[in-house]
Amino acid sequence: MNAVAALKWFHNWVGFFISITMLIVLTTGVYLGSVDMYKRLDDKGQQYAPLSIEQKAQTVEAVFERYPEMSTVRFPTEHTPYIQAATRGKTVALDSELNELSVSSFGDIPGYRTIFWLHRNFLLEDIGGKYINAWASLLGGAVTLVGIYLWWRVRKGFRLKQSIPTNTRSSSLVKSHIQLGLFISVPLFILCISGFLITYKGLWTGALKQPKSEISYPVSQASNWQSQLQTAQELWPEANLVSVSKPRVKKGEVVTELNYSIRFDSHSGVWLREADRMTMSYEKGIIKDVIKHSDRPLSGQVAAFVRPLHDALNMPFSYALFITSVSLVGSIILLFSAVTFYRRIFKKNSKSVNKAATA
Repeated sequence: MNAVAALKWFHNWVGFFISITMLIVLTTGVYLGSVDMYKRLDDKGQQYAPLSIEQKAQTVEAVFERYPEMSTVRFPTEHTPYIQAATRGKTVALDSELNELSVSSFGDIPGYRTIFWLHRNFLLEDIGGKYINAWASLLGGAVTLVGIYLWWRVRKGFRLKQSIPTNTRSSSLVKSHIQLGLFISVPLFILCISGFLITYKGLWTGALKQPKSEISYPVSQASNWQSQLQTAQELWPEANLVSVSKPRVKKGEVVTELNYSIRFDSHSGVWLREADRMTMSYEKGIIKDVIKHSDRPLSGQVAAFVRPLHDALNMPFSYALFITSVSLVGSIILLFSAVTFYRRIFKKNSKSVNKAATA
């Protein structure tokens, strides 16, 4: 078996056997992406009005006092023109007067929780479903790369009009699979690899850590939100202070110092939002560390995009629409490939057996 034949075997057989897992991941991804976009389109009847530092300080203090279980307060932006109090699985939307607009939780949408965990771990949490998912995604990325190479070898034989199958014959489905697969190959590869890396966080989270520096930062008043947020804003006067998060505390863990993460948007046009942050001790008013996305080394900038590229976290609506569309097209071409591969291998073998039996 030569190299090309081996690659075809890998693309066909490995691709066929992981098509079930990939179909589950992609179709559930379409659903989750659609729900995310629907939520983004809901402005709660609010119009964007920026808050002053004094208003942001009052908001943080009031929200954390009213909702002690919440871990993050997000201020209004042009993309979400209302205040949000959020924790894992739950979000409270508030207007500028801190009146509740809505309360949404993980399980509010019928079936959402089931579909989310089906996407994440195939509902096999106790037997390592997330790791099965991760390795299937890695293999999916490899199959995609091999598919690009195989297309390149026969690229002159295909036309753009072949992207949409004209009938249900295997030849038409295969040509459509190849053409559509080429169009989404790069984003599909990114989705596969980022999904693998989300499970194995240790491979990239170290790149996000900021080395300790000897820079001396201004000190704010201890336990005073307005003083601390004012200091943070003055450090980056051109940036928009968009959120404040308190540290997550594990059950039974004793916290000796509350170090809050204050996040900014430095560039309105950048894809990744809330990417610039500083950490401040609330009790002492001391800035612990400061990092802008643009100041990270290349490895850190790439690492910061691992999760956003996969699920559009803090990314524009257009990107959420893009990856949802990629997942939809990916589901379609996987169906095409599964049908044609089954016809060529299994039906062909069954016909051979029937002929032998009647001979």
